[in-house]
Amino acid sequence: GWFASPGARLKVNKSGCEKQGSAKMFNFPDGFLRLRPSTADIMIHVANPSPHSVILDPCAGIGTIPLRSSIKSHYSLGGELSESLFSQFVPQFIECHKKSNKSSRVADLLGWDATILPLRDSFVDVIISDIPFGQKCLSTNLLSVFLPSLLYQCARVLVPNGKMVLLCGNFETLLNALDNLNNRSRYLSEKHAGREDDGGRSGSDLEGMESVFELPCDSVFPANIGGLVAWVIVVRRGKMTPIPPTNYRRSAKRAMVNRVNGEKAKELRRQTTSN
Repeated sequence: GWFASPGARLKVNKSGCEKQGSAKMFNFPDGFLRLRPSTADIMIHVANPSPHSVILDPCAGIGTIPLRSSIKSHYSLGGELSESLFSQFVPQFIECHKKSNKSSRVADLLGWDATILPLRDSFVDVIISDIPFGQKCLSTNLLSVFLPSLLYQCARVLVPNGKMVLLCGNFETLLNALDNLNNRSRYLSEKHAGREDDGGRSGSDLEGMESVFELPCDSVFPANIGGLVAWVIVVRRGKMTPIPPTNYRRSAKRAMVNRVNGEKAKELRRQTTSN
């Protein structure tokens, strides 16, 4: 694959995306969705983290981004909800990290729900993640429910002026979710401070205000990944404290229960089919 600069087209070969001389990282079953190492390397290059930065991937899958980040001398952390994914690929992740060069830093995978991250505020320097596209992973409706909670958590754990690089299927959906988080946080912050409702303010009035994420974002450019159209969005964290979505805790708990039950149902169907 090749990468020129933000604003150019990112292109990844359909087969054999690893760099020359690098071995295949994992053994995948047919039809398994995963992020290719070369794509992860490009996203890390776009993020351009400073040495020894703490990098987070809240939707880590099999851990491609945390592993590639650690090889590039960064401290990386990732998490995934799927129990079956962990039991199958975490041992391979650990083995790959041990075989990496001596300059590699700490990399770890945890089991968590990305809408309820078990991390303290302003903990990570950079967020790099391949989020669900709303196609094979989550439906469009579920993605619209998932994004506000995910972005709130990303804003909470990211340091001010920290950078977030996301690979997504529809950039408009993601930008709208970022804008909604900004507007909601501004409105409720002013309301709690006893100020007047800003509903009648023009866009120019709101432009100079602090925000959760700085919009317009740094860069939005297309990515062609094995024939699949995707988008890379680069955005910086602002100074405003994020406000959680309405009924956030209830929605997050319900989503977590539904996902766990879904995993159990898939495992049961798998066992029934094999028998």
